[in-house]
Amino acid sequence: MRKLLIICLLLFLPVAGITAETGQGDLPSMIQKKVASTINVRQETQKKEDEWATEKAKLKSRYRSLRTDLKYLTQVRERTEMMLHAKKEEIVDIERMIKESARIREELQSYLETVVSQLEEWIKNDLTFLPKERKDRIVSIKEMLARQDTPLAEKYRRVMEALQIETEYGRTVEVYQKTIELEGKPRLVDILRVGRLSLFCRTPDGKLAGSFDQRNQKWVVLPSKYRREINKAADIAGRRRTIELTRLPIGRITVQ
Repeated sequence: MRKLLIICLLLFLPVAGITAETGQGDLPSMIQKKVASTINVRQETQKKEDEWATEKAKLKSRYRSLRTDLKYLTQVRERTEMMLHAKKEEIVDIERMIKESARIREELQSYLETVVSQLEEWIKNDLTFLPKERKDRIVSIKEMLARQDTPLAEKYRRVMEALQIETEYGRTVEVYQKTIELEGKPRLVDILRVGRLSLFCRTPDGKLAGSFDQRNQKWVVLPSKYRREINKAADIAGRRRTIELTRLPIGRITVQ
């Protein structure tokens, strides 16, 4: 109804002008041309309106899509910023732990070196037994401590192992053969170590017994009264005899 009213008005207005300017013979033709022109204009206008409506719908849809994308990206940015902040704090903690770890490594390295030096000095002043084995162990540990490629845990293990071995010497007895100087000449003897207290020796035939004089760093022959107990203790330590009490001359011995 609205479209029909618009067309009638369009038709009526041009006709009044045309009637005044033209003759009666050209009126139908002019009206027809005006009507056709008006219809074409209306069709083009309607077409543009339809195109604009379509474009407008597309723009609205695109706008809604962009708003959705913006909301999602805003959430992603917020989560990313939170993660970045957490990572920065984590990095700070890790850097602090690295510095603390480096400090502990330096202190532990220094501590282990001090322990080994003290152990070396202790061995020098200790009862003289297995000198080569004990010296080689200290040298090996020192070389290992000086290497940068050796893990600190391995250094710690080796030092603790050496301390454990030295501690065990104080709780054990053992017998081993060695050539020593006794009565001014070399002799192959059985060495009896009694913890860290004393070192005794006996000849393979058991006819001669002696002890190590720690103060003078030499072997001395003991009186024959000690020979039987030393032989018995050596046999027990070598597991050639059942365990029984023995009376060994521990401490300073006066050799007549």
